[in-house]
Amino acid sequence: MQHSNRIALKEWAVVVASLGEGSQILLLRKGGIAEAEGEFRLTAREFFLYPTWEHQQEDLLQPGSAARLRAHLPPPKPNDPLSFEHYAVVTDAWPAPGLPRMEQFSEEFVWNQEFLKKRYAYKPQLPLAVLVLRVYRLPHPIQLPWRDRYAGCRSWVELEEPLPTQGAVPVLDDSAFERRREALRKRLPERDVA
Repeated sequence: MQHSNRIALKEWAVVVASLGEGSQILLLRKGGIAEAEGEFRLTAREFFLYPTWEHQQEDLLQPGSAARLRAHLPPPKPNDPLSFEHYAVVTDAWPAPGLPRMEQFSEEFVWNQEFLKKRYAYKPQLPLAVLVLRVYRLPHPIQLPWRDRYAGCRSWVELEEPLPTQGAVPVLDDSAFERRREALRKRLPERDVA
């Protein structure tokens, strides 16, 4: 793990909360409207998790996760400082399987079938990636001032300054993480998308 980093990946706050609790270790990524050619690229294998409230919809979450979303409301006000509590390292990146197969993974994530259908239907010509993350909790939240350039529907944000990761601890111990990772590896394609 790097000692400092200035790259952050934007993700729904409810998903970041789930990753931070260790109840989810994967992400599905396609691309934001502001991405080059609209396509997601794994430009960094280590990054801070940037919780966002844009596009979160309760009706796209499984029932237990919808309650978690309500616990994170209301969202911050515009121009509130950003707060970073988690750091992630991508251990694996695979092409997503077809929708029927992905629907069989529902115990692995917070999204419901409606979310999956929308994700697969959005720009179907673009690849969908499954990222497996080893997530670390920072020793204390780090706050940064809001910048206009962080706004928009994009995956990656370069922060104003590098943030430290010293003292971060994994949210899942080694054996628990490897068990979950291995279970996913057995069920997902082997080819790395990076």
